[in-house]
Amino acid sequence: MNLKEFLKPQNDTLSKSDQKIYDVVLKYPIHIQLLTIQKIASDSGTSVASVQRYCKKLGYTGFKEFKFQLKEFLSQQQSPNGNKSDYLRRYLKVVNSFEQIDKQIIIDFANDLLTSRLNYLLGLYYSALPAKQLSMGSRDLNRPSLYTNDYITASHWNGLMNKDDTFVFFSISSNEENFKKYLSESLNKLDKTYLITFNSDTVLKQYFNHIIVLPGKSFVYNSSIDPQSLVSLFVEMVIEYATQDRGSN
Repeated sequence: MNLKEFLKPQNDTLSKSDQKIYDVVLKYPIHIQLLTIQKIASDSGTSVASVQRYCKKLGYTGFKEFKFQLKEFLSQQQSPNGNKSDYLRRYLKVVNSFEQIDKQIIIDFANDLLTSRLNYLLGLYYSALPAKQLSMGSRDLNRPSLYTNDYITASHWNGLMNKDDTFVFFSISSNEENFKKYLSESLNKLDKTYLITFNSDTVLKQYFNHIIVLPGKSFVYNSSIDPQSLVSLFVEMVIEYATQDRGSN
């Protein structure tokens, strides 16, 4: 049995809501272990009740049992030989590819952070840690910044941001449906808006003047922990350039 078969009921058909949930789980199977049922409902554009019905249609008592069985299935699908060494090899390959990021992109980003009146930094779920890390780094460089990991708090920034500010949104896949609802209109008055993502095809690119696509998309989409560590690596690169620039002035 492959993953597609595992995620479909044997004696029933998928409803439209089921199909949306199926698509989300199929795209991020390993990530599901760290996501809440509310997050899956949000990402699939359905409801918590729909996710529960989908799990029961597969033969489970609910979402909790479904997550456990999915984890067991994925574990059994892994090759029994050399998993750890292969994983480390692939991880290091992605890390090394960060050297290929255009240095001018990093320099321009660091310069905007240093010259802004105020830096606004938003990161959700896996991206919360890198956003907080950049906020702390900005403050160490005596650049005021605001950080949050939720849309409700970020929505209060709408009346505060002006053209002299920099707004940065960290998002692994950049498929956040709520972004338009809470923040998209406010970004129109800003020149320095950045989206940091692994997804070059993101639907959110229309709202940002600068898109920084990090390498390693295929690796990240099959990892439950490392997305934030890789983005944190990029943040460290930005902070290093900003520190060098500040030191030369």
